Amino acid sequence: MAYASDIHAAVYQVLDDVMTSNAPPPGAKAMIHSVIDDLHSAGAQPFLIRKAEAISVELHHLESAIVRADSAQASEARRNLRRLASEWLDRRIRSVAG
Repeated sequence: MAYASDIHAAVYQVLDDVMTSNAPPPGAKAMIHSVIDDLHSAGAQPFLIRKAEAISVELHHLESAIVRADSAQASEARRNLRRLASEWLDRRIRSVAG
C-alpha cells in the first residue's frame, strides 16, 4: 500500500521520541491519533490499526503516571511502549521482506 511507508515512519518516529525522553513530547498523541485516522481511511489491516490504538493507550497511561508521579506505572507504560515499538518495527520489516 502506498501509504505504508509514511505511516510506519510516523509511528516509529513518535515511539522513538517517547523512548528518548522522560515524557511524551508535545504533539505525540495528536500524531498517533492522526495516524489512526489515516489507517482507518486507507483501509489498513486491522492488526495495524489495533497496534496504533494500543500505542495511543500506552501514551495516555504514561502521561497519567507521570502526572501522578507513579514511577512504577510510568516504567510499565515505557516497557509496553518499547514492546509495541518492537512489534511495529518487526511487522514493517516482515512486510517489506515478504
